[in-house]
Amino acid sequence: MITNHIKIAWRSLSKAKALNAIHIFGLAVAIASSTLLYLTAMFELSFDNFHEHRERVGLLYTEMQPEEGTKRSSTVATPLAPVLKTGFPEMAYVSRYMNSGIILRNGDKQLEASNKYVDPDFLSIFSFPFVAGNTSALNELDNLVIDETTANNLFGSPSVIGKQVEVYQNGKWGSKTISAVLAKIPNNSSLTFNTLLRFEHKPNYQANLNDWGHEDHSVFVKLKSGSINDEAFTKKAKPFVDLYYKDEINMRKRDGWGVDKNGAYVALHLLPLTKYHRNDLGVGHGSAPLYPWILLIIAGLILFIACSNFVNLSLANSFARNREIGTRKTLGGTTFQLMAQLWTESLLLCILATCIGIGLAWVLLAQYNAIMNYSLSIAQLLSPLNLLFFLLTFLLLTLVSGGYPAWRIAKANIIQTLKGKVSVKSSRLRNSLTVLQFSIAIVLILATIVISFQLRYMAERPLGFDKTEVISIPIGEGIDPENALQQMRVALAAHPWVQAVSASDMNLGRGRDGSMSTSRFGFDFEGKQIYTNFMRVDFDYLKTLGIKLLDGRDFDRRYLNDTASVVINRQMAMQLGGADKVLGKTLEIDGNPQVIGVIDDFNFQDLRRKVEPLTLSINPNIFSVSYIFVRVKTDNLGDSMSKLEDIWKKINPKANIAASYLDENTQNMYRDEQRFVQIVISGAIVAISISCLGLFALALLMINKRVKEIGIRKVLGSSVMQIMLLLSKEFMGLMLIAFFIASPLAWWMMRSWLQGYAYRIDIQWWMFAAAGILITGIALATITWQTLRAATSNPVDSLRDE
Repeated sequence: MITNHIKIAWRSLSKAKALNAIHIFGLAVAIASSTLLYLTAMFELSFDNFHEHRERVGLLYTEMQPEEGTKRSSTVATPLAPVLKTGFPEMAYVSRYMNSGIILRNGDKQLEASNKYVDPDFLSIFSFPFVAGNTSALNELDNLVIDETTANNLFGSPSVIGKQVEVYQNGKWGSKTISAVLAKIPNNSSLTFNTLLRFEHKPNYQANLNDWGHEDHSVFVKLKSGSINDEAFTKKAKPFVDLYYKDEINMRKRDGWGVDKNGAYVALHLLPLTKYHRNDLGVGHGSAPLYPWILLIIAGLILFIACSNFVNLSLANSFARNREIGTRKTLGGTTFQLMAQLWTESLLLCILATCIGIGLAWVLLAQYNAIMNYSLSIAQLLSPLNLLFFLLTFLLLTLVSGGYPAWRIAKANIIQTLKGKVSVKSSRLRNSLTVLQFSIAIVLILATIVISFQLRYMAERPLGFDKTEVISIPIGEGIDPENALQQMRVALAAHPWVQAVSASDMNLGRGRDGSMSTSRFGFDFEGKQIYTNFMRVDFDYLKTLGIKLLDGRDFDRRYLNDTASVVINRQMAMQLGGADKVLGKTLEIDGNPQVIGVIDDFNFQDLRRKVEPLTLSINPNIFSVSYIFVRVKTDNLGDSMSKLEDIWKKINPKANIAASYLDENTQNMYRDEQRFVQIVISGAIVAISISCLGLFALALLMINKRVKEIGIRKVLGSSVMQIMLLLSKEFMGLMLIAFFIASPLAWWMMRSWLQGYAYRIDIQWWMFAAAGILITGIALATITWQTLRAATSNPVDSLRDE
C-alpha cells in the first residue's frame, strides 16, 4: 500500500512540474534560512551551558537609586569577597575576577596572553575542561594555569605541569610554576582567557586590600545547593550591606538618593550565570536578551509563510484534481485513503524541499559564518535536542502544509467532482494567509528601515570629538608605556603628515584588542557625594581628538604642576555647581587635583547611554597610558597606517595587536546591532521572495480559472488596462489590509527597541509610506506579467470550445 501511494504520488507530481517546482523551491529557501537562524539562536542560547551546576553560579552586583534612575554595577572592592564568603555559609565558593594582560617567556620564546586574576575557588565555580591538573591548581600563590594553545606555543607540548615560566607583570619579570593546563575554551563561553593568576598578584593589591572605595573587579559565587534566587539573596544580604556599606549608605541618605522596594539605599544582587551573556541590566556582557528569540521568531515566520504558500497553492489548484478524486471515490476509495494518497504527495515534496534546504544551508554556512563572525556547523543539528526539535518541526510542517489541503480536497462531494464543477471553497482562508504573509513582510521591511537608520544615525551623529583620520595603537605589555609614548612622539615629529600625538588609558570604541573599559571614582565635594568617570590622558589629548575647550585651559607642558590638575567635562561641571564656578576648585581624589579647564561633552561610551561626568588627568601615578592616538593628515590613510605601524614596530618589536582607525572602533561597539540588521534584512528578503512566489502562483491559477471570463470581457469591449485592474484589484486590497495590520505592530516593536538607546531617531511617517509603496510595487511587479499576458491574449483561443 505504501509503495503504491509513493508510485502514484510521484506520477502526480511529475504532471504539474511548474507548480511543484514553486512548492519545492519556496519550502527549500524557507528551510535553509530557518536552519541558519535556528543554529544562530541556539548557539546564543547555549552560552555557558557546559558548566556543571550553572544554576548555582551567580555574578555579584550592586544596585542604587540616584536621581537619574537605577544604577547597577558589577565592579566591587577588594575586601568584599573574603567577608562575603564568611558572612554567607550557603556559598560554597567565592572568587574575584579581574582582566589583565601579561607577557610569558620561556627561553627565547615570548608571547602576550590574556590573563585573569582570580581566587583559588574560581576553578571550582566553573567547569573549564582540563588537559592536565585539577581544581586545586591555584592553591599555591605562585602557581599559573595556562590553556593548551599557550602551552603549545611556549613549550611545543601540553605536557608542562611543574615547569617554570617567566611572567612580566607590574613592570617586572617573575617566575611562576605551571600547575594546570586547560583545554581550548569553548566558543560559547562568556569568560575567555589564556592564563589564570592568583588575585594577590594584581597591581596595587596591598594598597587596596582594605579600601572599600576602590572598585575594580567582579565577584562570582557558587552556592552549595539549590539555585540562584536573587530576591531572597538581596533580602538576606541587607544586614550585611548595612554593616559594610554604612558610610556609602549615609552619603546616599544625605544626598537625597532613592531606595529600592526593600528600603535599601545600596542593595547586593546576584545575576544567574544563565543570564550573564544576555540581559538588560547592563551587567555581565549585557547584550540584548531578546536577540536569539527574535531570530527564532523570524525563522518561524519564514516557515509560516512557506507553509501558507503550500496550503494556498494546494487549495487553489484543487479544481485540477476534481475528476481524479471523484473517480477514485466511485471505485471505492475512502476519504482516509484519498487523504493518505494526497498527504504522501505533500510528504514527498517536503522531503525533497528539506533535503535541498539543508544542502543550501550547508553551502551558505561558510559565507554566513564569515559575515556574522560565527563558527556554526550543520553537524550541530545532530545533537539530541536539535535533532528532536528539527524532526518535530518537519512533522508539523508536513502535517499542516500537506495534511490540511489533503483533507479539504478528499472530502469534496463525489457527484460534483465527477462533473468537474467543484473547487474547494478556500478563498477566505487563502486571503487570510496571504494577508498574514505580507503583514509579516511589511513588519520586517519596517524593522529593516528603522534599524538601518538608527545605525546610520549612530555612525553619523557628532560624538563631540573628531574620529576621522585618527589612528589608535594598543601599547600592550612588555614595554614601559610612558617611555613608548615619548619615543613615538620623537619618531613622529619628523613626519609632516602627523598633526598630533597623545595617549590615554582607555580606547574610544572597540579596537583590535576587543577591550572596552571605564573607571569611576566617588568623592565628597562640598558636603555631597560626587561620582565621575575617570580617564588618564596625556598632553595634546584635546588637540588630537578635536575636543572643544569651553572654559579655562588645557594641560600645558609649561606648567610643571599640571600633573596635580584635572580637566572636566560639562556634565561633571554641572555636578560641581556650574562651569563658571568650578575653575580653581580642588577635588578630593588621588592627589587632590585642581580643576583647570572645562571641555564640551563627548561620547566616550556608546550611544546607548547619555554622556556621564568625566574627569581627565595626566598624572602617571594613578594609571598608565594604554593607547597611543595619532592624528594624521593625508590623502592616503592606508599608506599612513602602514608607515605608522612600521615606526611602532621599531619602538616595540614585540607588538602583536594591530592599530586601528578610531572611526572603525566606534562602529565596532554596535556589532550586535549590525548583525541584527543583516539578519532582519535577509529575513525580509526571504519573506518577500517566498510571499511573492506564492502570489505569482496564485495569480497564475486565478487567471487560468477565469480565462473564459477574460475572453468574454474582451469581446464586449474591455480594454487591456481595465482587465489588468480587474485581475489586480483583489491582490491590491489584500496588500492594503496587510499594511494596516502590520503598521501599528511594527511601530510598537521598533519603538520598544529604540528605548534601549539614549540617542535615537524618531520613527517617521514616511518610513511606513516607503514600506507600503515598496511592498505594493513588489506585489504589482509579481503579478503584472501574468495579468498583462491574460489581458492581451486572443479571446478566440479562450472561447473556441463554447
